[in-house]
Amino acid sequence: MWAWVNRNAEGLQAVGGLVAALFALTALIVIPWQINQADRIQREQGARDIYREFLNISIANPKLANADWCALSDANDKAAYEAYVEYLLYATEQLVGVDADWRAPMATWMADHAPYVCGRGDWEAYTPAVQELIAEFTARQCQAVQPCQ
Repeated sequence: MWAWVNRNAEGLQAVGGLVAALFALTALIVIPWQINQADRIQREQGARDIYREFLNISIANPKLANADWCALSDANDKAAYEAYVEYLLYATEQLVGVDADWRAPMATWMADHAPYVCGRGDWEAYTPAVQELIAEFTARQCQAVQPCQ
């Protein structure tokens, strides 16, 4: 047995080197893929957590979820409502960032707050995907929205 190993040592070393190189190449391919998958899963879970929190806020504060922006006169109520809609847009940003299928449900949420969304014009702080969604929303919805008096 040892005699055979000694006779074929050079070939065995070459095969061993080839196997090691194959494992290294596999690792170079698989490890980044695993990292990307873990990152994607983490972003999806984070977006779902943000949406769940948005739903909790909506349930806990129905006055904000159903508020009429134009009818709000108290400064504290206006500030709370603005923060609520900003959180809606933040949730939209996170959800649309991981899955474009969230565009329609989030546009439905925005429709409930059309006077605020249509009356505001500074969307540069949001991602291009959310800016595009808001632009589509305003083009579709804002003609029918009466501006606040």
